[in-house]
This record gives sequence, C-alpha cells and structure tokens, in this order.
Amino acid sequence: MRCIAYSLLTLSLFFSTSTPSKAADEKKTPPPSKIGFRQLVAFKPAAVQQGDKRTIQLHTSYTLDGTHSVFFDQPGIKMTFTEPKPKAAPRRGRGSVGTPFAFDIEVPKDQPTRIYECRVATEQAVSSVTHLLVTPYPVIEEVEKKDNNSFDTAQVVTVPSTVCGICEKSEDLDCYKFTGKKGQEITIQVYAQRVTEAIHTMQTSGVYLMDSILTLYGPQKQIIAQNDNFVKSDSLITFTLPADGEYVFEIRDARYVGSGKYAYCIEVSDTPFVYHTMPLAVQKGKTTEVALQGHALKGQTKATLSAADAKETGWTKRTLKTPAGETNAVWTLISDDPQVTAPGTNISTKTAFPLTLPVGVSAQLSEPEQIHYYSFKAKKDQYYFFKLMSNRIELPLDCVMQVYDTKGKAQRIYINGGANTEADDGLKTKDAEFYFQAPADAEYYVTVRDLHDRGGQRFTYHLSAQPSGPEFEVHGEYYYAQIAPGTNMLWFAKVKRLNGFDGPIEMNIEGLPKGVTLEPVTLPPGVNDCGLILKAAKDAPINASLVKITGTAKVPGPDGKEREIVREGHITCEIQSGGGGQARWPIHTSIVGVTKPLDLLEVTATPSEIKLKPGESAEIKVKIKRSEVYKDPVTLATSFMYFRSKFGEQLPPGVTLSKKSKTRLAGDTLEGTLIIEASDKAKPIKRFPFAAMARVGITFSITTNYASNVLYLTITDSEGKDKLAKK
Repeated sequence: MRCIAYSLLTLSLFFSTSTPSKAADEKKTPPPSKIGFRQLVAFKPAAVQQGDKRTIQLHTSYTLDGTHSVFFDQPGIKMTFTEPKPKAAPRRGRGSVGTPFAFDIEVPKDQPTRIYECRVATEQAVSSVTHLLVTPYPVIEEVEKKDNNSFDTAQVVTVPSTVCGICEKSEDLDCYKFTGKKGQEITIQVYAQRVTEAIHTMQTSGVYLMDSILTLYGPQKQIIAQNDNFVKSDSLITFTLPADGEYVFEIRDARYVGSGKYAYCIEVSDTPFVYHTMPLAVQKGKTTEVALQGHALKGQTKATLSAADAKETGWTKRTLKTPAGETNAVWTLISDDPQVTAPGTNISTKTAFPLTLPVGVSAQLSEPEQIHYYSFKAKKDQYYFFKLMSNRIELPLDCVMQVYDTKGKAQRIYINGGANTEADDGLKTKDAEFYFQAPADAEYYVTVRDLHDRGGQRFTYHLSAQPSGPEFEVHGEYYYAQIAPGTNMLWFAKVKRLNGFDGPIEMNIEGLPKGVTLEPVTLPPGVNDCGLILKAAKDAPINASLVKITGTAKVPGPDGKEREIVREGHITCEIQSGGGGQARWPIHTSIVGVTKPLDLLEVTATPSEIKLKPGESAEIKVKIKRSEVYKDPVTLATSFMYFRSKFGEQLPPGVTLSKKSKTRLAGDTLEGTLIIEASDKAKPIKRFPFAAMARVGITFSITTNYASNVLYLTITDSEGKDKLAKK
C-alpha cells in the first residue's frame, strides 16, 4: 500500500455504482496470496458519449472478479461489472495493457464533458486510478487488425466524432479520413497523456506517457497543419479547410515509441472551440459578460458567465452558449471574492494595477518578455496569500512570481514552508503560489512573468490574492486501503504548519465505508506526523467508498477572533518510474474497501499502554497470524520507508524505533519485537495513538501495510510525572 495523496474534491462529488459479485465460490477457490491493489490500466474505448449506454472494457494487471462497486469523482455515470464467469488476469510485463474486463456503462445526457477519475472495488481488493473521457460526440473505435497507417488506408470517420484508438507498438501511426468542405473550421484535439497520466504502470522501457504529435493532410496528401504539445503533451489543431475534398489526420508518438497502454481519444469537430474566457472567473451570486478566445466562433466573441444561482465555488469545466452554437467545455472559476480584469498595460511599477484584497484577477501576458505588476497595501507582520492558475487549467504559462518593495528590493516569500525570493513550480504544475509576510506598513508590488519570456493569446492566468494568517496543509500516504473484517490498516498523515501556526490539529476521515472507523488522533503543538489507524469491525460487510481526509484547527482570524479552519488532504497516487523507483502524481480520490480475508489475518501488539521518561525505552511484542497460503517474510516497523526515503511517520519528535528491534518475520517466525526509545529531548505527550505496522511485500515496490491494535504513547517529564494530565 504505497501512495501519497491530494484531495481536491468535496465528498459530495464522489459517486459509486455496484453489481452483485460473480466471483467463484470461496469453498472451491483457495484464498489468494500477496493481495495488492488492482492496477487499472486503460479503458477501451477511453471515451463515452453523453447519453450513451454501451459495454466497455477496462484493462487491469490483476483480476477484477468480484467487482461490486465502481466510483467516479463526480456523480452521474453508472457502471456495472458484467463478466459472466471468473477470469484470471496474470501480471505481465510493463509493456502489457493487461487483461480486459467487461462493464456496462451509462452516461446521462447532461453529464459534464471532461475527463473523470475512476476506481473499482472488488470483494478482495480496491484499485488504483484510471481515466474516462465523457465527450459530446459519437465515439468511433479504431478498427483492430486493419492497416490504417497511411493516407490511402486511413479509416473513415465522420465530423463531429471522437475517435478512440491505441498506438500499440514502436513506429505505429494511425490515420483517419473525413470529408471536408471549403471554409469549414475544423478542430482536432488529442487526449492521450490526459487519459493515462495517473495510471500506475505506464512506465515502459524507460518511456512514460505518450507524447502525441498530430498532423493534418489536405486532399493532395500534403501537410497543411501540424501540432505537438498544446495541452501538456497532447496535441491540438484548429484549421480552416481550403477546399472541398478528403482530409486525413495522423497521430503518432513524437519519439516513434508505442505501447498497448498508449490509449488516445481524438475529438474532431466543426463547432465553436474556446481556449479560455476573459475574465476567467465570476463572483458567486453574480453574472458577467466574457470574451471568448478560440476558433470557429463565426464572429460570436461574447457569452455570459453566470453564478447567480451557484451553491459551490471552485474551478470547473462548463460549456457556454453562443449564437454560433454551444462551445466545448472550458475552465471557469466561481469565487467568493470580487473579480477584476487587468488592463494589460500594468507592465511597470508606474502602471501597476492596484489590488484591494481579497480579490481575483484575470489577465493575459499578451506579448513576449512582458512582466505584469500589481500593487497592494500591506500591514506589518500580516500574512498574504497569492495563488496563480494557468497550467492547471490547460494554458501554457510557466509562471514566475516575486514581491518587491517600492525601492525595487525583492522580498522574502514562503513556499512549501521554506523561504525564497521567487515562486516557481508546484507539484506536477507550472503554477505558483506563496505566502508573504509584510516587514512593514507599506505598499508592495507582486509581479507575474513567464519563465521563458513567452506571451500571446493563450498566456492567460488567474491570480488570487487574499489576506492570510496561521495556516497548515495536510499531506500523506492515503491513496488506498483494503481492510478485512476484524483487522486494522494504517495510513500516514503529515501536516505542514505555515505562517507560525503551532496549534493542535484534529485529523478526520469522512465517508468511511460501513463498519470502518478511524482511531481519533489530534496532532499537538510541535507534532506534525501521525498514523491514521483504520479499524474494521468483525461484522463489517464487504463494501467500499471514496473518502476525504481532513485536518481541523482553530486559528486567530484577521480580526483577532478565533475561527475554525478545515483543510483537505492533498492526494497523490504512486506511479512506477525507471529502475523500480517511485514517483507521485496528484489525483482527486482516496478509497477504502472492506474485503475478504487478506494475507495477514491478525496483528497484535502488547502492551497497549506505553509510558516513558526522556531517555527511557520500552519493548513491544508483536505477533502475526498468516493466511494459510502466505509464506513470505513480513517486516515490522513504525515508520513507512522505501529504501532511504521516509514516506510516513507515526512517532512524535524525539521518539524512535531502536535498531535492536527484531523486525523480520520469516518462515515459521510469527513474533517480533519493536523497541521504542525516547531521547533526552522528547517532549511530553499524552496517550498519542500509534500502531505496530506489519508490511507485506506484493511486488518489488508495492506493500500492504497492516496495523496492530492501537497503542498509546505517553511521555512524562524526567521525574515520571504526566505534565499533560488533567488537574
């Protein structure tokens, strides 16, 4: 069980569908061994049209027998398991697309068009992440075992449509032919990286995601348009056809590599296509007119963006209605803050655009080498938070941000808990965000530029600026958990304390499946790590759900009054990298499933109450009970290590696991010893929960982390007195 996690969606967006299990009778099938998560690969096809019902195949590296629930990160889509009999899915090499399993899928007509994150729960395990595109156009699948690698052999498609295929081998290229008319405004958009980017096993012979290149040929077989890397590594062509005739578009990898996992979707249309609106946002409860920047708009460059009846805030993709027809889905923001549009002339301190915080600003670096300046008045010691969105909403800006005083001196800003004078990339994004603490009552300037000094119509961004104060973020290892009735599993949480905050933080998990509870845990001042111990009751039914990890704390507000803030956990999934290494990719969902018995049936640790003075140690006896088929070694631990990298910790500062501990349980050895040591600098703590972790290796890099019964750690003062005891 390895993967750090980032939660961006509220629980109300999580949705599941279920179907009765079709797994073989337990009495006839021996229990499996080395039970890891189900490694989903790609859908075939990787897109479904709005309003469509069809059978779809989901490829995986492990069997999906016994699937009872399918989850998407927004309500609406229904998907049920339909394999008529059990099917083995042996784990193959990295280049394999895996074994296909059949599902029936139904997409409502009004389902928003975008890429959806999908996860599956079976009676025996839960899954990793894959993706499905919901498209407004009819889906056409690449014809298998038929040559379509040239203009003359191109597969015929219609406009509009969404073409789904696979660049399955090296030097593979796929061609598709349509009939066009002179003056027809065509948009051809590739979804390749975007429908595979979080798949666990995309690494293939040193190459990761597909880097598509798209080429359009005219009736005379001449190249008339070509594109590489429009949205990330996905390509897009917009073109006005010069004559009547047959046109062909070709897709291949820019490096001429291929893989059975290189699934793609290509939307080809002649309807209005918008890159972005200006402004990009509207304040909740209001309506604004926006300018449309894109292609095939037929002179219709205005639309209305309404949040008059909005109940929620945040970024979402939505279509816009114009006299020329409905546009594609485009990113827009509904915000609680007032929204303004910068004029584009704010290219020096003299012409800086003044900001009254809180505020959101939409702007465009319209020319190369342009720098935008914004002025704002700040109070001494007050914190301010700045967040830029462009790359995450499929625009190309690679932003760099700085803060200056009126004398032109760069100011210290805080990024990821560290100090710098320049804010650049975030996790898997070119967008930046930072905190600034004003050293004096004064006017300051915040600047925005592109790292490579580029500019143009698509170098558009949204800047959010707000007063801030004591803050924190929640990170950790909580990508998935599978837990049998009567057992415990272990996740890890880590908080980043920001802007001087050192108060208690209560951890919580919302939406746990029936029969599963979380051991209550609060991080006291000075403690930033903890275990999230999940407990399944002995009578817990087999079920699963998507969950939301949160931290709650009370902080002083700008007015000095105490207020409660809740911060959702950031989720990343694990993806394989070259040489068996680990990489992380931000996703939207965490999943917990109650399953049939797993490799370890029981982990017990004694004593459950541990009290130490600084400088003392304690011995914990740990016993395991294996399933009848699991024979491989089990490793005991308290922290989560991958070679020398630590991904999770439970023990508070100053408390460590001794190297004298007996942690390897091999063969008939079912009992080990964990020795907990408190250093002379260990600070007092009262009944802090943790667990003995028993790690079962599934593959070279994947483990399942079992937890013992809950243990409680108390650190007293040097005289053995409990300083935190209630008086």
